[in-house]
Amino acid sequence: MRPFDSGHEDLIHDVAYDFYGRFVATCSSDQHIKVFKLDKETTKWELSDSWKAHNSSIVSIDWASPEYGRIIASASYDKTVKIWEENPDQEENSGRRWNKLCTLNDSNGSLYSVKFAPSHLGLRLACIGNDGILRIYDALEPSDLRSWTLTTEIKTLQTPPANNLQSDFCLSWCPSRFSTEKLAVCVLDQALIYQRGKDNKFQIIGKLLGHKGLVRSISWAPSIGRWYQLIATGCKDGKVRIYKLTERLANGESASESSNNMLDDFAQDKESLEPSLEIELLSEHDDHKSEVWSVSWNLTGTILSSAGEDGKVRLWKSTYSNEFKCMSVINAQQ
Repeated sequence: MRPFDSGHEDLIHDVAYDFYGRFVATCSSDQHIKVFKLDKETTKWELSDSWKAHNSSIVSIDWASPEYGRIIASASYDKTVKIWEENPDQEENSGRRWNKLCTLNDSNGSLYSVKFAPSHLGLRLACIGNDGILRIYDALEPSDLRSWTLTTEIKTLQTPPANNLQSDFCLSWCPSRFSTEKLAVCVLDQALIYQRGKDNKFQIIGKLLGHKGLVRSISWAPSIGRWYQLIATGCKDGKVRIYKLTERLANGESASESSNNMLDDFAQDKESLEPSLEIELLSEHDDHKSEVWSVSWNLTGTILSSAGEDGKVRLWKSTYSNEFKCMSVINAQQ
């Protein structure tokens, strides 16, 4: 691990790589977003641009799929999500290289998480905050990225938490293009699986049980070559949890196996099949011995990284017996 000076003047809340891993964006309580690029020769991160993006702490940031251009979404405690697009004609470090496309201000509370949907779902994003409402927006006109439409609102809590109480909200999209559109949404100490139904509305189809504190982070693994799905969570109770999700058709066959074996037939029949979701807690680990703040899978969904209040990053990998083991520990404190 090679540290570099971010130049932020306050706590960094989120870090996100672009699809190719050549750029990294950071956001902070100093109300600034910074974008760094990787110098191929020196392998060092160099500042590409920095700008004041919000009027309060920025706590979540995400890149859109590269097929839609160089686009970033940011969410802040100022109750807004902002969409940014890079203008390559502007000089680097000018503070003008990233232009604001639009501001989404439907939230009634501080926002905690924003994530773009997988590219096969179109240019779509979801956000959730302290009012407990999951909102999904679509850019219905790809030629006009300044126009976003609020298409879905889901009330995940009957009553939003009081402002003086500690709370947390996070979300992660299901990345599989062979599965019905799904989201994993964490609301305080609950982790819920939502699925879009035939009526175009989202319903809860499962819960990730076992959390004994606020769920700080959730990550849905890419399912390359697997007939089941994996989701990891990081919790305030100090544990990393890994769940296995299996969709079963009425005949008992795995929906993913069916899609792999009979793609054409399954594509025709999937509207008439209602797969049930089996959720199994594969493993839980308290190696951090402290609050777990972040979990994230690699692009192939084979290695999980977790970061905790102990100042360490731990890498987890499955054995042949489908048992996750800690394969490496990186000390973030230099």
